[in-house]
Amino acid sequence: MVVINDIFKYSAISELSNGFKGLAITIFTCIVSILFTMLYWLLAYGDSMRISYGY
Repeated sequence: MVVINDIFKYSAISELSNGFKGLAITIFTCIVSILFTMLYWLLAYGDSMRISYGY
């Protein structure tokens, strides 16, 4: 809990209202969870995936 309070106190979101702080933390949590899900998919199914790059 001390870490969360320090994040709220010393980060760039310290001057936002409580609603915007919650929104920023929610968006950050969603992005991190999506990245971890993508990492899991890559590690679990990466050997059978065919990724093609093109224009």
